[in-house]
Amino acid sequence: MRAPAVRPALILTAALLGSASTHALAACDPAGFMPPGTRTYRLTTQAQSSTFTSRAQVKGNAVTVQTTMGGQTTTSTWTCTGKGMTANIGSGKGDLRLDSGFYPPTSAWKVGYAWTSDGKLQASGGMNMQSRSRSRIAAQEKVTTPAGTFTALRVETTTTTTMTPPAGTDLPPGMDLNKLMGGETTSTAWYVRGVGLVKQTIPSAQHSMVLTKYTR
Repeated sequence: MRAPAVRPALILTAALLGSASTHALAACDPAGFMPPGTRTYRLTTQAQSSTFTSRAQVKGNAVTVQTTMGGQTTTSTWTCTGKGMTANIGSGKGDLRLDSGFYPPTSAWKVGYAWTSDGKLQASGGMNMQSRSRSRIAAQEKVTTPAGTFTALRVETTTTTTMTPPAGTDLPPGMDLNKLMGGETTSTAWYVRGVGLVKQTIPSAQHSMVLTKYTR
């Protein structure tokens, strides 16, 4: 078996999980950084741009998110548990299991606050990803996006990722999946209370995501 073409899929997954982190926070604290509403983002990866929308509905301890990209809609259900968030994405079309560790409550989001979160992602094809993220709220500052100018909290995160290919995958000689897709990455994200994620950048992946529209 040849190595799977994982790079485009994982870059997209990283983008969606970037916004998913605020979805996760919302389920435990819907009045904070991910209230119900529809967000439209412009996603740029390796100089290629696209848009997607994310519509969140919060009910009790769960949030349902419909993400539409390229004419296809994926429904995700996030449930708040004692260990963090458990996600079921695209039920019936291949499940994605995510244990995203934890996200701090809204009351903890102050400059200087830091936390560590362990994550595990398992796709139906057998690809596994484990990560440890160390995040810190570095500053409160103005950020301008196509959706407007906001007073945001800038969160700086360093994530160490380990990839495990599906069982039976025959990688080419000398190919190290973790050198290609794993390792350490740094990202910066801007969050606005009552709105959610408004901007994110991951320089090493040539990735950026910016909010273009938000309707409640």
